[in-house]
Amino acid sequence: MTAPGPDTVTSIGGEPLEPGVDLVRIAARGLLAGTLTGVGAATLVLALVRYLLRNAPASDVPEAGAPFYVLVLGTMAAMAVGGAVAFRALRAIRSPWRRGVFAMIAAFATFVGALMATPVHYFLGTPGLVVFGAVAGSAGLALARRR
Repeated sequence: MTAPGPDTVTSIGGEPLEPGVDLVRIAARGLLAGTLTGVGAATLVLALVRYLLRNAPASDVPEAGAPFYVLVLGTMAAMAVGGAVAFRALRAIRSPWRRGVFAMIAAFATFVGALMATPVHYFLGTPGLVVFGAVAGSAGLALARRR
């Protein structure tokens, strides 16, 4: 890799910058796109778990059956989806390390943002979860496609 010329504008890390490209805006939009898409996926996973538990009797003893595995593995998959969407939406950032860090932040924010599904389920039930998940996921994918 050659050193940038005297007229080249560089970032604080020494990477060449394209004039007119707002990296802060790209980073914010990519993080939001990944987080919303991941929250949508996590909410739909929770709706699936509620569907699997629809006829289960109330109990103080947790049952480690299919709903447990769907919840745990589905939440991890939703976090991976959020990170992948963020990584893809941040393609204008050339450094794969920075894109990776932002993708990990979006994956963690997916988990935190999915906690919003609790009041949605409490007030609106499983149909509310499905609508909330569809709206969040659609908004995230729409943001990811926008340039």
